Amino acid sequence: MRAVKSLRRSLFVCLVVAAALPAAGAAKAKPTPVIFVHGGSGSAQQFESDAMRFTSNGFPQGRLFAYEYDTSGSSNDAAIANLDGFIASVKAATGAAQVDVLAHSRGTTVMHTYLGSSPERAASVRRYVNFDGRTAASPPGGVPTLAIWGEGDPGRVIGGAENVRFPNKAHTEVTTSRESFAAVYEFLNGAPPETRNVLPEKPSKVTVSGRALNFPANQGAEGGLLEVYELDSATGARRGPALRSLIIGADGAFGPLKLNGRKRYEFALMRAGSDYTVHNYPEPFERDDHFYRVLDAPPLRPFVEQGPNHTNVTVTRMREFWGDGADPGFVDSLLVDGTEVINPQTAPRRRRVIAVFNFDKNADGVSDTSASLSPFSSLAFLTGVDLYIPASPDASGTVPVTETIRGNRRDTVTTNVPDWPATGHTVSVFFKDYPAKAYKKKD
Repeated sequence: MRAVKSLRRSLFVCLVVAAALPAAGAAKAKPTPVIFVHGGSGSAQQFESDAMRFTSNGFPQGRLFAYEYDTSGSSNDAAIANLDGFIASVKAATGAAQVDVLAHSRGTTVMHTYLGSSPERAASVRRYVNFDGRTAASPPGGVPTLAIWGEGDPGRVIGGAENVRFPNKAHTEVTTSRESFAAVYEFLNGAPPETRNVLPEKPSKVTVSGRALNFPANQGAEGGLLEVYELDSATGARRGPALRSLIIGADGAFGPLKLNGRKRYEFALMRAGSDYTVHNYPEPFERDDHFYRVLDAPPLRPFVEQGPNHTNVTVTRMREFWGDGADPGFVDSLLVDGTEVINPQTAPRRRRVIAVFNFDKNADGVSDTSASLSPFSSLAFLTGVDLYIPASPDASGTVPVTETIRGNRRDTVTTNVPDWPATGHTVSVFFKDYPAKAYKKKD
């Protein structure tokens, strides 16, 4: 009898296990494609970190997309109309019947209008994430919604949605943080992520793709020459000739480029029809990054002092620079050529600064960091600082740019760049919005 009971139990276990296993030859279901819709003066930069967190959890790179549009004007009509074609192209490329959409700030206005305009549009979206933007009495278009809110009015809500709050995270930071990523991932996939971090890959296997764009129109820097150089990390100087050179097309796209995750690189964008060059310096790429952006801002160029004797350095990070606060541990530091440029006047928390334009106002060789320069002081997310940075005619000198991130882990990173003269050159330093992890195995 005992033998019979034991046999029955064994058969029952086998049946349960068999039922849980996929049928022979059955393909694993592919996740719903994810589309990110940025806000005003935004781009795929606000999705760059989360995209790498998705792939760190095994999400296919080919099912992650960013919808970029022109935010230089006040109308959203073109952005809304063009979403139809973009979503259709994503579904055609992936074979998916629906997409998931993540939208930030102004992008939430675009999505609320889009989803609420017709049942057919709403039916194309399986789940929707609303980052720190529009409120509503109910989910737009009836699409299941997760609303994530940062600092600000605690009464903001989307009725009938899942509302999550991070009261100590700023407007852009709440989109790029690891905590909000965890909430998004679980909402979309039904289970928490295995990791909230950007996991390093084998350095020799890293690839980078992106777009070279005009800010804030998000139009390709068509006809420009993009060159990629390996650098001496101690000086920022180029180690040799360009590793890659390519002419930028109408869409601004470049890559994939095979780079090394332990090395520093320069992306030099020489604009078509002029001798103006944007020298772009990112941190090392510890993992495949297919949403990197090299941005130029032609509308702002007339307000940035030109001249042969000084260097212009713009520093960008997709996590607000906080220059004031009662707790000194939650104030950022940004040293440009040894001078602190983040303070209560240049980067007050309320201004949500993510880009700092440093240049010698009036080219007089005198620095004054006591106020934010016009017109940057009146533009969302930007600040301007009067900082004299000496230049060399041949860019043979080095300008150290050092940030210390606010918070419990005050991680410090330095990017050394050449002192390019501000006649025909500008330096752009891009810092990550998280403390990067290093690949620890021998490559």
